[in-house]
This record gives sequence, C-alpha cells and structure tokens, in this order.
Amino acid sequence: MKDTRWISIGRAGAVVWVLCLAAAGVRAQSITLDEAKALHDDATAAREAIERVGQTATTAAQRKDAGDAKAAIGRVTERLDGWIKQLEAEEAGNAGDVYAGGTKYPAAARVRIEPFSVPVDATVVHVPVTLDMASVNTVIAYIRVFDGDGGRAAPDTQKSVIFRPGDPLTKTVRFHVRNMSAGNDVRAVQYEVADGADTEGGGIRITAEAGAVNEPIEGGRAPMHFEPHGELTYSATGATIRYDDQGGPGVFATGLPHGRTQVGNGETGYYGTVDMGGFKPTDDGLMLMSRRLDEPVMVGSPATAYPFLATVLSGRHTPETYFKYGSVEWVVKMPNRKDSWPALWLMAVGGWPPEIDVYEGFGYNGSWRFASSLSSNLHGGTNGRRTFTRPAMRMSMQNFGLDPTLDTAFHTFAATVEPEWITIFVDGVETMRYANPFAGQTWFPLTNVAVKAPVESAYEDGTGAMTVRSIKVWRAE
Repeated sequence: MKDTRWISIGRAGAVVWVLCLAAAGVRAQSITLDEAKALHDDATAAREAIERVGQTATTAAQRKDAGDAKAAIGRVTERLDGWIKQLEAEEAGNAGDVYAGGTKYPAAARVRIEPFSVPVDATVVHVPVTLDMASVNTVIAYIRVFDGDGGRAAPDTQKSVIFRPGDPLTKTVRFHVRNMSAGNDVRAVQYEVADGADTEGGGIRITAEAGAVNEPIEGGRAPMHFEPHGELTYSATGATIRYDDQGGPGVFATGLPHGRTQVGNGETGYYGTVDMGGFKPTDDGLMLMSRRLDEPVMVGSPATAYPFLATVLSGRHTPETYFKYGSVEWVVKMPNRKDSWPALWLMAVGGWPPEIDVYEGFGYNGSWRFASSLSSNLHGGTNGRRTFTRPAMRMSMQNFGLDPTLDTAFHTFAATVEPEWITIFVDGVETMRYANPFAGQTWFPLTNVAVKAPVESAYEDGTGAMTVRSIKVWRAE
C-alpha cells in the first residue's frame, strides 16, 4: 500500500516549486514585494514540513526524497531572498540603473539537466531542461540523447529547447528510445554551451524503472512574427541603393565610422573605396564582394599589410537610416567562402560600443556552416571599451523550422528596437530577444563582408560576396 503522506508532500512540494520558480521571474510577472515575501513564507513552511516528515520516514528512499525536496526548496528560497532584497531596494529608490548606462547586463542564466527515470519499455523520453533563474534574453539549450547501458537512442540525435523571456524555467524536449527494459538506461548531455546562457553539470542517465512517470512539461509562448515598428524612412533595392566613399543624405558610406581597417579583432581585409571594385550591381541585387588583392594595401606607420578587399555599406552619415526605436530589415544572400565574415548590425551614432549584431557569419570558425548557422549578440560599454557581450552563435536555421539555404537563396533578417526589448527575426520568425540595456541610443545600420584570413591564404574557395536585394528602415522615434 502506498504511503499517502509522501504523495501529499510530493504534490505540495511540486506546487511550491512551480510557484517559487514563477517568483524567480518577477520582472516578467511584475510581482510585488508583498507577493514575493508571501511566496517566501510558503516555501519556508513547505521546507519545514518536509523536514518533519523526513524525520519520521521509515525507509532510506523516503529519507532521500525528503532531503532532495528540502534542498530544492532551499535553493529556491535563496533565489527569492535575492529578489526580495532587490525589490526592497527599488521600493526605497536605491536600485539604480541595472544596466549602468549600457555598460552592464544581468548575469546569464545557467542551464542544467539532471538524472531521471522513465517507465519500463518507454519508447519516448521527455528530458527536463531547467534554467536556474529567469533570463533577460532568449536561451537556446542543446540536448543530445545517445545509447547507454542496454537502452538505445532511436536515433542518437540532438535537439534544441528554446526559453523566451517570461517562459517557465523548466521545459522538456522529446526523444525516441528503445530497449528500455527495467534497469536499462540511455544517456543525455548538453552537447553545446547554451546560446544566451551558461551550461552547468555533465552527462546524465535516463533509467527505466517500474512505476516511474515521465510527462512533457508544456508552457511558454510561441515565437513572434516580424511586423515593422514605426514609419518607413528608408527603402532601397539592390538596383537603387546609393553609395559613395563619404556617404550623406540617402547615400551609404563605403568605410567604417573610424576608417577602413579593423585592427582590434584581427581582420585582414581593407574596406575598399568605390574605385577598388568591391560593389557590383547584378540582376539579383547589389553584390558586396571580398577577394584577395593583387597588391596589399599598406596602412599605418610602421605599415601593416592588408592583402584582402572587404566591403561595407555604413549608414553613419545617412540620416534617413537613423532611429532610436524602430525596425531595420535586410533581404540578402550570404557568402560561403572560408574566412569571410559577413555581418548585419547596428551601431550607435554616438560611437562604439554599443552594438547590436543581427547576424554574423563566422567563416573563420571551422564549425561554422554558412548554409545554416545563425548568430546574434549585444556589445555593451562606452568610450571604445567593451564591458559585456551576450552572444548566441550556436543556433541554426533548423532550430526555427527554416530552410538551411542562407548561401544559395535570399533570406530576410530584421531587428526591432523598443524601449524595453531588442528582438531579432529571420524570415519573419523571432530567433532571439534581449532586454534592451541601451534605451535612448540612436542607431544606424551597417552591412559588410569582412575578411579574417591568414595573410598567406589564397582566399578563393566558394563565393566571397554577399548579395543585397533590399534594405529598409522604419522609425518610431
């Protein structure tokens, strides 16, 4: 006969656990200080009740369950303590600017998976994936399930689970398995560091056990779809984009705001002037080309050689592309040449940082796949000094149900900047969202193909050109 005391405690603990996790996302839920304190009291009462029941437990398994439940609620109570302190400080008017004028960003959440059991003969496992706290940005975790002791993955595969700001802190990802007789197991691991977060812990066992329950955990919102924010202030096709070496009203510049080289991040390409032939109008759009130069460009004293041509369209002197809050959209086809570094990004009119990377193609990274890989990032800081980043660079088109054809077909990239949020879209689908630490900044777009190839490289495989079909900017403010 089952011990009903443990069923009741288990259910009560689960309820408190969910409530406490919700409290950890106070920003998303706008919880009050009194509500946070009430939840803290409930969690404390549950912990004390579980401790009392544990003292009267009659088996080692029951004592272990009570200890685990007590420890789990204790961790959440500690998290609530932190939120209560912050809410008390805010109520007293002492919290200050959490972003410190765009130079700080809240700590990244940590992603974990823990061992669990499934019913005997299970053919599907639902792997719980948990954030240790609410995240101010989208988090994408990557889970692999593979063969274990007797159990078999069907097949050995990797999947992603997406946590958008405000989502529950635990979700499950579904895998097929076989040979899950009693005592058999399969293994799981986070096979990549999570995008937008840190990863903790190692691999786990998923064990078949009589009476085990393993159900999916539902929740979270669907991705948003892109809708421009504001009034259209700039729109051009590949055939109508205007550019020259200085830039101006309605005209993009062919250099970066600070010049034609990027020393700080190891680029070996020189951002060429129009007469160097880096821009080529075609029936498909305007090609921004990169290639090896016949003779390197020598820059500085002592001179540094730049053996490759890079290209950029900068809106720094193009007021029609400025916006504080609004949207920008590019329709482009990416290059696929090794060591090319295409990017779509926003920079503040007042200087770098800050920076919003809508897309970067890290062609100098051996794991990068131009057809499918995606990335985005925030760079914070001031006066030329970066003080934080929050990257997402392991995601792919497939994570969002999109075709992995970035280098063979045109795709649409967009970003919307609002006072509280920065949201990135690919082909109209939300891929990343960040709490906006740069409120009040005015932005302009840049479109470029950088080069980060060794100086001795032939730099000739594949295509080194990004083709731009259109660029649009909407301004709300």
